[in-house]
Amino acid sequence: MKILSVILLAAAFLSTLILNPDVAQAAGKKRGGKSAFAGGSLSVGLGLGFATAEQDGLNQIISHAKATSQATTAEMKAATEYVGHATFRFSNNLVAIQLRPSLFTQSESGTGTGGNYNYKLDGFTFFPLVRIIPLSNDIIDFYIQGGIGYGRLSGDITNGPTTVSFAGSNFGAQVGLGADFCFWPEHCFGVEGNYRYLPIQRNIVSSSNGTLSNNITQVTSNSELEANGSDVETKLSGISGILTYTYNF
Repeated sequence: MKILSVILLAAAFLSTLILNPDVAQAAGKKRGGKSAFAGGSLSVGLGLGFATAEQDGLNQIISHAKATSQATTAEMKAATEYVGHATFRFSNNLVAIQLRPSLFTQSESGTGTGGNYNYKLDGFTFFPLVRIIPLSNDIIDFYIQGGIGYGRLSGDITNGPTTVSFAGSNFGAQVGLGADFCFWPEHCFGVEGNYRYLPIQRNIVSSSNGTLSNNITQVTSNSELEANGSDVETKLSGISGILTYTYNF
């Protein structure tokens, strides 16, 4: 609901701007800035995203801590993502390619009978994307995009008497759609929704301390993190809503 609310509020704000005649007049100039690379155009930008990220593997540990240690920690279901992007748009005005790195962060914390019960994930993704722009004018670009990329997550668990640090990585895919609103030739503001599939099935323990607690069953360094005898999976998968700013050269 949080992601949907962000998208709806952004759409309402941008629609209000479009209806403003002063803004429309200012946007009448040709968008895209100075030409580069044989008629194409180059842009860079930033974005802030809110994503669904159901960490089922860690949530099993959290649920067990709630049941046996009265932990107050909430399940890990939502994450924040900070996005950067560099885009080259071909002179046909229909196709663009984008390089998109992002930083991912997600955490929940609480207390219980065994002490603190804190869970934190930090990571990054890097995706080359192909963007198709079927509808474009001086003010608005509607686009669809997709690509294959790489992601890595590092995690820290404080589970009562047990502390664990671990990390894992994998390749995945991403698809999405969005709109850019360019009220000035050089500056665009946008909103987009994406779905990313990037599970990390194996997470390798780098360090641990304390005795095993709740349903954590393996924290041996350089081995897989396990709960209930099975590998603990983390995810960079989910649906995200992103607000973006783009500067056109």
